[in-house]
Amino acid sequence: MNALQILNRRLTWRESALVVVVLAALAALGYGGYKFTLARVLDARVNAAIPKVAVQIRRQRDQLVNAIEAYKAHFGFYPPDHVLSRQPLVIDPVTNTLLYELAGVVYNPTNKTFQAGGLEPAEAAFVRRFFQCDGFRNCAETPGKVTRFLKFDPLPALQLHDDPDVFALGFQAPYEGLSPEVFWEFNVTPWRYVSTAPTNNPGKFDLWIEVNARGRTLTIGNWRAVKQRVYRK
Repeated sequence: MNALQILNRRLTWRESALVVVVLAALAALGYGGYKFTLARVLDARVNAAIPKVAVQIRRQRDQLVNAIEAYKAHFGFYPPDHVLSRQPLVIDPVTNTLLYELAGVVYNPTNKTFQAGGLEPAEAAFVRRFFQCDGFRNCAETPGKVTRFLKFDPLPALQLHDDPDVFALGFQAPYEGLSPEVFWEFNVTPWRYVSTAPTNNPGKFDLWIEVNARGRTLTIGNWRAVKQRVYRK
């Protein structure tokens, strides 16, 4: 049987089924290879963007360190952290009041709410329960009587709780020049903060943040021993 006859003859149902299976397998392999290539390209683009994001985070870290030191110079002590227990000492570094203390809190006695900067006000009783504190040190009933140590506008706030809204200090990444698909690969935590018993800066405070991107974690803090490089999980 010559080649023309092979091409012109009608396939049996078994042969047709085999052709369909082979074509489906080839299509699956091609799609899998395409997805693999896209993932590798995205990995490379995210890796290239991490140093740029880290520079902006370190810049914000330096501004926050200066604001915290200015707070201490003004009040005579560092902003309080979130102590969950004294015996034994347990501190929650994530749900801290640093945003409120550095931005200054306005208390509305009529509505019984706290408001930091232009953020949504929240019921005072809920905020106290959420942070397990009696109130804020940098607080007054009029904006002119609170001291604003943060020079950011708008405030770099990250929502911890919705309705009522409760916030922590976050990182508002500028991400100039990053494509949307690279931008959405970055997951940045709130700023962690410990002043009661800091591990890395005894007598002062620990301030750090974590950047997660495609299975990698970058930790940036205010102590020299921080491994400011990419870790692969």
